[in-house]
Amino acid sequence: MSDETEPTELSRRALIVGAGATAAAVGGAIGFRAVAGEQTPATGVPALGAQQAGVTRPAMPQQHCLVVVADLDTTALRTTLGALGTQIALMTDPSRGLADLTPDGPGDLTVTVGIGPGALGASGHSELATLLELPEFAGDAALPADRRGGELLLGVNASDPTILEPVASWLMEQVGGARMRWSEFGYRGTPVEGVGRNPFGYFDGIIVPRSEQELRDDVMIAEGPLAGGTICVMRRFRLDVEGFRRLSPAERDATVGREQATGAPLSGGARDDQVDLDAKTPDGALLVPARAHARAAHPSFTGSALMLRRSYSYRASDDDHGHLFISYQNDVQTFARTQLRLDETDALMAFATPTATAAFAILPGMRDGSDLGASLF
Repeated sequence: MSDETEPTELSRRALIVGAGATAAAVGGAIGFRAVAGEQTPATGVPALGAQQAGVTRPAMPQQHCLVVVADLDTTALRTTLGALGTQIALMTDPSRGLADLTPDGPGDLTVTVGIGPGALGASGHSELATLLELPEFAGDAALPADRRGGELLLGVNASDPTILEPVASWLMEQVGGARMRWSEFGYRGTPVEGVGRNPFGYFDGIIVPRSEQELRDDVMIAEGPLAGGTICVMRRFRLDVEGFRRLSPAERDATVGREQATGAPLSGGARDDQVDLDAKTPDGALLVPARAHARAAHPSFTGSALMLRRSYSYRASDDDHGHLFISYQNDVQTFARTQLRLDETDALMAFATPTATAAFAILPGMRDGSDLGASLF
């Protein structure tokens, strides 16, 4: 939602209207892989720990999310982050909670907080702001100013969509000088053996970190003031689903590089098998076409590490529905190199229009009685 006015306190009504969507729908993209059939513990998802909740725990992302991208008063950054952390720890604690926000208990509610380059620059480690520098990708030049960047990210996730708006609104009331840039409800469908489908109807997020070692190597920041944190890239894409569906089934598979029904790569094998980029037909044609998404996005072409993806679908209106791409990595260039390649060679990008873009430092978790963001000051 665009807001050109001076900073004001955000009402719950304004927040939910600004989101412009409901959370009731089918489909969705999937990120980090959980064991098939794994359920979220009934006792909830602990907010305290070396990492914030909502990045790697729960392992299977919840079915609904509300993303809020805003600006804030950076002169009060330490106080604001401390207040947010206190409220998050309280509202996600099943033994305490905030009854007016989650009357049936917090369930699997998680809240993930990130800050943008301006906020990092206002911390005690201003040099870290460069960690969030993104190049301009195809379509970014057409974005309005309030859809590029932002200084605060609140990712509120839960199986119960009715608690998202009151929780996000309450947290925004703790933020000094809050001015919302945009917000969006997201949803995802029921996963099949740990993987879900995107709005195009194809399995999404198959090449992902599969071990704790890969998470340490590629996703989490290992040292410095952000140790235990990560970098989130968020891109909102309006998708031309109708145009994509007008392609023949064979053309759709060739655009993606996988079979829709099974998710198997066109080079052969099962869904979770590696794509064989060199596989050819007897007459020498590539089995995975030169401009297929599975080829364009393959890490081998950019030398990139793996990204942890926890993306969602959204539907804001009849002519604005698509994909909330959310990835976590410990180097923003992991995403940047991949997206630049997609812009150049991916046939699927013809059906995707970026409508928002930003990068945030996801703060380390709270432990040993420390405030959220304390390591930055």
